[in-house]
Amino acid sequence: MMRQILLHIAVPALPGILLTVILITGCGPQQGTRDQATDSQSNGRLKPSTQETSQSSTAFPETSQLSTALQENSPDSDLIRNVQYAEKFELDSVGDLVHLAVLAPWQNASGTRFNYLLGNDPALVPDSLSNIPFIATPVEKTVIMSTTFIGFLDTLGVAPTITGVSGGDYIYDEQLLQRYRSGAIREVGYDQQMNYELLLELDPDVVFLFGVQSGIVQTVNKLQDAGIPVVICADYLEPHPLGRAEWIKFFAAFYDKQELAADIFREVAYRYDSIATMVATRTLQGDVPAARPQEVRGTPAIAPDVMLGLPWKDTWYVAGGASFAARLISDAGGAYLFSDHDHAEAKPYDIETVFSRAMEAEVWINPGVASSLDEILEHDRRFGKLDVFSEGAIYNNNRCMGAGGGNDYWESGVIRPDLVLQDLVHIFNHRPVDNNNLFYYRKLK
Repeated sequence: MMRQILLHIAVPALPGILLTVILITGCGPQQGTRDQATDSQSNGRLKPSTQETSQSSTAFPETSQLSTALQENSPDSDLIRNVQYAEKFELDSVGDLVHLAVLAPWQNASGTRFNYLLGNDPALVPDSLSNIPFIATPVEKTVIMSTTFIGFLDTLGVAPTITGVSGGDYIYDEQLLQRYRSGAIREVGYDQQMNYELLLELDPDVVFLFGVQSGIVQTVNKLQDAGIPVVICADYLEPHPLGRAEWIKFFAAFYDKQELAADIFREVAYRYDSIATMVATRTLQGDVPAARPQEVRGTPAIAPDVMLGLPWKDTWYVAGGASFAARLISDAGGAYLFSDHDHAEAKPYDIETVFSRAMEAEVWINPGVASSLDEILEHDRRFGKLDVFSEGAIYNNNRCMGAGGGNDYWESGVIRPDLVLQDLVHIFNHRPVDNNNLFYYRKLK
């Protein structure tokens, strides 16, 4: 049956009134089999470009000049738009405008920033900031180059503005998938297969995209030269789960929904921090905080050793101890086997190197696209010799799969790290684990 998670949020503009926000429509048989799987990295749409490009003046205005101009025009820069956890974007006010800066939007891009001004009237842009791209808000037509952005837009109630998408077959949300299959949402392609003519035809108010190499600047410039407003996102690089969830504030600025986003994020952050604090202090004796879909009880005597991922061909890309995944494992009470690797990005290792540590694993999570133990053995029969395999303590985040192969973990899970954390706490703290007590995860058989 369908499951819904409700947040009851007190809206400042409506004293004494509770706003009920439906954040998630849960998975069920009518939405497709739970045994299907999809790529574990942004639904398989992180397609690298290896071309290095020169810096764009509109993307990279001189930092000191920009800082001076913002200070001169931002008397209210510390309003409700403060960013708490996210490291990859900045948000402040410039008079009646909103200034957004996206920082280091691909790996090894330190010092790179993209700046944008948002508002209702371009005439409000001061001359000192006229070289920054301006986007009129609220936007009414959007194109998204990753289905991971759906969770943010759907939570804000603005998913109907989506008119184009890259990789639409991987949409999990049932209504959006139907719109895609009916042609109401168009497939625009990606990278070398991007359909620029279709993008011109769609005439979006903004295109949200991402990049993994500096070559994405060429795409940005090409779209801008065609008169298409484009915004690059870096949410997938956030090292903290709440940092990624906080990107709801970023997307909200394009729809003039900053207060709603702040209220939603405040509730999600409260639940995540409350769960993590209880785990850290080993006081998990009762229910998790309010708005829970299920109970989490008990506390481990010793944190279980946790392994992560699955090799691709003969290479295992291992997330570092400062990564998003490592933070989730730690906050849930697990001990990541590669926590001593002090970096955030995933680095390649041969299978033998990882296998030597995997011998110590007590729990195995996120094993790629595997939906069964047999599929894991198909990668390498030696996995069957691991204690974690023989004990069946292997869990993947593909419980909620859509009819076309979309995974809700990469949609609603992006804005609900509290539910992801709750799943992992249950996995690390219970024996046996009941799949019915999990939301995004399931035990593989």
